[in-house]
Amino acid sequence: MKIIVIGAGMVGASLTWELTQAGHSVTLLEAGEAGKGTSANSFAWINSHGKPPEAYQRLNAAGMQAHSELAARLGKAPWLNLTGCLEWRAADQQQAMQDNVEQLQQYQYPAEWISAEQLQALEPEIHLDGTQGAIGWFPSEGWIDTQQYIQLLLQASAAEGAKIVTGSRVNEILQEGNTVTGVKTSDGTLHRAELTINASGRWSDKSPYNDGLATRLAPTTGILIRVPAEYVPVSHVLATPLFHCRPDGEGVTLLCPNEGVYDIDESTPASRVSELAADIIRKATAVWPKLSELKPEQYQARMGIRALPEDGYPIVGPTEGLAGYYTVVTHSGVTLSPLLARLVTREIAGTPVAELEAYRPSRLSQPKP
Repeated sequence: MKIIVIGAGMVGASLTWELTQAGHSVTLLEAGEAGKGTSANSFAWINSHGKPPEAYQRLNAAGMQAHSELAARLGKAPWLNLTGCLEWRAADQQQAMQDNVEQLQQYQYPAEWISAEQLQALEPEIHLDGTQGAIGWFPSEGWIDTQQYIQLLLQASAAEGAKIVTGSRVNEILQEGNTVTGVKTSDGTLHRAELTINASGRWSDKSPYNDGLATRLAPTTGILIRVPAEYVPVSHVLATPLFHCRPDGEGVTLLCPNEGVYDIDESTPASRVSELAADIIRKATAVWPKLSELKPEQYQARMGIRALPEDGYPIVGPTEGLAGYYTVVTHSGVTLSPLLARLVTREIAGTPVAELEAYRPSRLSQPKP
C-alpha cells in the first residue's frame, strides 16, 4: 500500500519505520526539521505512572515494553535511558500519591516506597530538609532521547526505501468524494496515496485539517530549562512538588516546573518565560544549593506545548464516513509511539486491534457544547 505520514515526530517516525518494515511504500512529510517540533520540547518521561483508568495504564506499560522490544529488533537503543524515577509530593498530595502507588502495585507495576536514606544513596548530591514525606521509587521508568530515537528510525526507514521529505508543509488534504487521495504541499507538489496518516501532534487541529479531518485538542504549555549538570547533578528522573528533572545527555540536566505552578499559554512572551525560569531555579536551590551560583547566561529556557487531546486520551483510527484517512495523535507519545506504530500497522493490514477501540476519533466528533 502507498501511504503518506504527516509529521516527523516520535509518532510519525515510529509509524514510518513500522509501515516500511511491513512492506508498505511510505512517504513521510515534515513541514520543518524532523523531530524539532513537540518531540524536541518534551520532558520525554517514559512511564505508566498515574495514568488511569486501568486500560490506559496498561497501554502505557505495554508502550514501555515496546521500547525494549524495538531495541532488541534494532540491536541497539541509544535513545532509551531506563534510570528509574524518584517521586515525593507536598503534604496535601501525599495521600493521592499513596493511593496511586497502591493501585500500581495491584497492577503488578514496579512501584515501591524507599526511605530518605535510600533516596540520598541514589542521589547523593541532593539536599533533603526532612519534609519530603513518603518517597516513591519506580525502577522501570526513565527518559527518551527523542532526537536519537527519531533520527535512528528515519535513517533505518530510508535505508529500507521510505521517502523522507522535510521542509515540505502540507497545505491541502486531497479528497474525491468521501475518500482522501493524498495531499498537496506548499511547493505545489501532489502526493497521491491510498492512505494518509495525520501524525501532526499539536498541529493536528489546524489547517489543512479542516472540517471532519481535525482533531479536538486542549494543549497545555510547560517550560523546559537546560542547566549544566554540575549545578543539578542527577542520575534519575525526579518528580518533586514544584518541578521534574532528569539528565539530558552528557553534562546537562533538564528542569521543568510542574504543570499548574505557573499560568502560561502559547501567547506567553519569551521575556515572561525567562522570568519564570529564573524563579523556579531560585526555588530549586533548596534542593541543590549550588544553583544559587548559576548565572542567566549559563542556562537555556524554552516553552513546550503538549499535544493533548481534549479528553486527555489518544486519538487513533480512521474517521467515520471517510476512506483513506487515519489519525494518530496522543499526549503520551514518547511512551506510546513504538507500541501505537506496531498496533496501527497491524490494523492497516486488516486485523482489528481491541486495544485501540477506546481511542477512536469518533468519540470526539460531536460539536463542542
